[in-house]
Amino acid sequence: MHDTSKSKLGILAGGGRAPLQVIQACQAMGRPFFVFCLEGHASPDLGEGWPHVFLPLGALQTFKEICLRESIAEIVMIGHVRRPSLSEIKPDWLALKMLTKIGLHALGDDGLLRSLGKALEDECGVRVIGIADIMTDLLTPVGVLTVRRPEAQAQADMARGVSVAHALGLLDVGQAVIVQQGLVLGVEAIEGTAALIARAGAFKRDGGGGVLVKLAKPQQDHRYDLPSIGVDTIIQLRDAGFAGVAIEAGRSLLLDREKMIETANDLGLFITGFEQDEKL
Repeated sequence: MHDTSKSKLGILAGGGRAPLQVIQACQAMGRPFFVFCLEGHASPDLGEGWPHVFLPLGALQTFKEICLRESIAEIVMIGHVRRPSLSEIKPDWLALKMLTKIGLHALGDDGLLRSLGKALEDECGVRVIGIADIMTDLLTPVGVLTVRRPEAQAQADMARGVSVAHALGLLDVGQAVIVQQGLVLGVEAIEGTAALIARAGAFKRDGGGGVLVKLAKPQQDHRYDLPSIGVDTIIQLRDAGFAGVAIEAGRSLLLDREKMIETANDLGLFITGFEQDEKL
């Protein structure tokens, strides 16, 4: 694995707790870092206590200048970023050049992220790396992580969910699906997992069960937008009346893992990590 322990890391931070966990990991290993907080996405207090700047999505020239000034050679992209419209981006001249080249509306989410990553490397002279290059303990392990284990119906729902989510991923649509008693209650598109859970909860059948399945798209670059779950996901599943979550091992992130597992155990839900080639 590439040795990233000494060079300054640029953290391109969206929403959620994942950026903070990367910051804490850098502090623990003594690696210098600089945080680029994306306006409207990153937490307003994310920059407190360390070098940072708040930038709108379209400020690519400023981003490039800071990378040069701070001698940043590597960038990690982490955290939730809602896909914006062109009017929301308000691109500067360098961002406009990049967007003209890649075509914002011609790409799905995965294709857009790949193109953005390549543009950062080509235009700004940085190397985009994945979260696994910094901290592997965020990655989901294989197996059941909770006291509760998925029963036979849940396992069948998981298998159904993997099949549907895989097909969605091939179309670059979403990463998640909710299945109950063999019925697909909802699939994720642009709205995100929390909205999916709330929407699917309205269609929940009597008899219990129901599983959230999340997996990376088959063509997904491991450096961008890996599926993730956290404490909030578990609470949302409980509130909607579902039984648990199955998430792809090695290609997804568990945020606040210990607290999340503790919460799932307290609420009686299961969390399991699976590999796509295993028989569910």
